Amino acid sequence: MFSQLMFVRLKAAENALRDGRLDEAYRLATAPDIREHRRGVAVLAALTERLIERGRNHFRNDRFTEALIDLDRAEAGGVMKEQLAELRGQVQTVAAEQQRQEQSRRDRVDAARRRIEGGSLVAGRRILEQAGENDHAAQQLRQEADNRAAEIKNIIEQVQSLIESGQLAAAADRLRRAKSLDALHESVVHVEMQICKRVLDNVREAITEGRLARASDELSCLGRLGAALPPRRELADILAMVRQAAECLRTHSYAEARRHVMSLARLLPKAGWVEAAAEQLRQLDEIRTAVCAGPLGDRVDSAAVADHPFTPPPLGDTVAIPDRVHCDAGLPERLLLLVDGGGSYLLLRGDRASIGRVMSGDPADVPVLSDLAERHASINRIDDDYFLISSKEVEVGGCKTQHHLLRDGDRIVLGQRAKFTFRIPTRKSSTAVLDLSDTTKLPNDVRRVVLLRHHATMADTPGAHIRCRHAGLPLVLFERGGAMWLRQKSDGHVDAEAVRLPLGSPVEFAGVSLVLEPWQIRAAGSRQA
Repeated sequence: MFSQLMFVRLKAAENALRDGRLDEAYRLATAPDIREHRRGVAVLAALTERLIERGRNHFRNDRFTEALIDLDRAEAGGVMKEQLAELRGQVQTVAAEQQRQEQSRRDRVDAARRRIEGGSLVAGRRILEQAGENDHAAQQLRQEADNRAAEIKNIIEQVQSLIESGQLAAAADRLRRAKSLDALHESVVHVEMQICKRVLDNVREAITEGRLARASDELSCLGRLGAALPPRRELADILAMVRQAAECLRTHSYAEARRHVMSLARLLPKAGWVEAAAEQLRQLDEIRTAVCAGPLGDRVDSAAVADHPFTPPPLGDTVAIPDRVHCDAGLPERLLLLVDGGGSYLLLRGDRASIGRVMSGDPADVPVLSDLAERHASINRIDDDYFLISSKEVEVGGCKTQHHLLRDGDRIVLGQRAKFTFRIPTRKSSTAVLDLSDTTKLPNDVRRVVLLRHHATMADTPGAHIRCRHAGLPLVLFERGGAMWLRQKSDGHVDAEAVRLPLGSPVEFAGVSLVLEPWQIRAAGSRQA
């Protein structure tokens, strides 16, 4: 009974092979009991040749998966192994190449789509040139690129019309749409530069005329157009500086507001309102300071009235003193300090120090033995910053200028025999100094001018404002109660003892001999009374 059933299945396998039903023949012939029978072996051997032929036909028609399935089945016959291996190698090689090409096609289309959607039609189209005519996805993408190009052309025409009618804000808004379609399009770039030039010209004109709100509105209409252009960044910086000055004015910080306005003056030499604002702020600051320095100011906490409350440096660098910007009435603004082992120093206590030639009537704060004008230039202190201002061109750091924010080490040349080096010896004090060159001479054998603010240090170190080789320990010179005082650098005790410096009287302190006198110009070799 069992043998009769097996013979029936063998006959069915032979009939399926004869009729070309190869899949059915393979299913029947590969049963374990049949494939061991001699007739089953014959069926598998014949089936191998038929499967190889069908696999080759699949291969010719690029049906690589079906071809490999037939070759896998053909191996069950155990014959024609060399032909099977050769055909399998061909199929796998061509299939891999086809797969690589298909992946390359998809990558090409994806790359082109990213370029086009990212706003670069030219780059996207250049990639699509490599696609074949039968690539449906590439054809669709080409059509999308053409539609975008047509839309850009239409937008550019609208933008040009808006520019001609002076509607720059609307033109900028429409152009932003064109940039989103193709930021590198030649017409888009050209029109962007055209709009930016007109808007930036309007902004600069509005700033120069003092119409600052209009200038800010004009600049904001550009959005991100021309964001990398240096003129736009410059104008944005100017408007930011204007806002800072306005905020300082709102909080009554007149000195700080004037500092910003002085910086604006260098950037806007043709804006008359800037110079007027600087002068008005100076007057406001002087009026406020005068009120604070009077009887009324004595009843007010200085920390509440100062633009920037004075925070004393750590003990040992200075002493706590009132934050008064201008000089006390009982102490001259110009002092001569004679230090044994240190030389002569001109101390200037005011916020402005004029520089000019020596004259008998009304000499400059820094009188120079040269052919300068009577008031050739001045150094103005605003908070902790120092500005050089001159009615004529002078040289600072090798560059010609009339306004300059001074930095430590700046070389100032006013004339052949009027050369200075601006120094801030220590960042712990905003007191600055002017070192004279070898060819620059001041009366009284002065070799250094000290622009005093609150205090100055005296030591035998490069970072001292006043050099003295006899100073064993650093000393601090400071103002208090309408007089100058001297004390040793504190070791951390608040009650460190200080000595007052009476004008015209020699003082011995901590091994240093010195005398402080009112500044008077005297001839070399004469003795001041």
